[in-house]
Amino acid sequence: MAILNSTEKTKGKGKLLYNFIIVILLLGIPLQIFPFFWMFTNSIKHNADIIKIPPVFFPKSLQFEGVFETFRLFNLWHDIYNTIVLVVLVIFVQVTVSTLAGYSLSKLKPKYGNFILLFFLGTMMISPQALMFPLYLMMANFPLLNISLINTKLSYVLVSSAWAWSVVLFKGFFDNLPSELIEAARIDGANNMLIFVKIILPLSKAVLSVVCLNTFMAVYNDVIMPLMLMPNEKNWTLMVRVYQAQQGQHITPNNVYVLLSVTVIPILIIYLFVQKQISEGVSLTGLKG
Repeated sequence: MAILNSTEKTKGKGKLLYNFIIVILLLGIPLQIFPFFWMFTNSIKHNADIIKIPPVFFPKSLQFEGVFETFRLFNLWHDIYNTIVLVVLVIFVQVTVSTLAGYSLSKLKPKYGNFILLFFLGTMMISPQALMFPLYLMMANFPLLNISLINTKLSYVLVSSAWAWSVVLFKGFFDNLPSELIEAARIDGANNMLIFVKIILPLSKAVLSVVCLNTFMAVYNDVIMPLMLMPNEKNWTLMVRVYQAQQGQHITPNNVYVLLSVTVIPILIIYLFVQKQISEGVSLTGLKG
């Protein structure tokens, strides 16, 4: 809903407020864009131009050798592959588990369902940092199997398989779906799984998009948990690579900006294509940032 309608924009205080908003946007947009401009241009500058005082905004010559050198030096293509695999696996498992759990709690009404939901809500009150050590111990000696899953992608996928916020979000969304649809399908002979696949999921595209996007951002930006569960360099993601690279002694300023640019580009591309879903995510979850 717009703050001002078309009539208010042209009259009195409404026109003044509208012009004030335009001025603020004209001042604010360059400030928002400049960090990205600085990052991307520094990734194709010589190291001397990056650290020069006064700053060089538009270098006389661009050097792309630093981009190729960074990819080769840090094996970024392998890190990109690891990131894609991890994100896809976590989203698949997360959505599968959360939709089934939310549907069960909402429509199947299991015994003690309210206590189960209360348990999920309670886990949201626990700091993720407090769970890191117990999760590490569990993955180091997986219960019943007595095997170590450290340095495997499976360890991270398992600890990310059922986040409480997604279960609660799906449950709340399914609560608003009319039960008459489900009852009509049952009269026609459909079982619960068929109802879930054929009726519930097609109606849940908005909330599915929200969960997929939020899960992507959480996994993509995570550093501590992947580094703890997958310390071997062959399993590193892009964000872990950026963190570890900046701890090195021989990294150049150009390498740093290339690494940062590579990590930012996928987020910008996804945002451009899913702005509508992100807006829906804010309205559905009430989360910002």
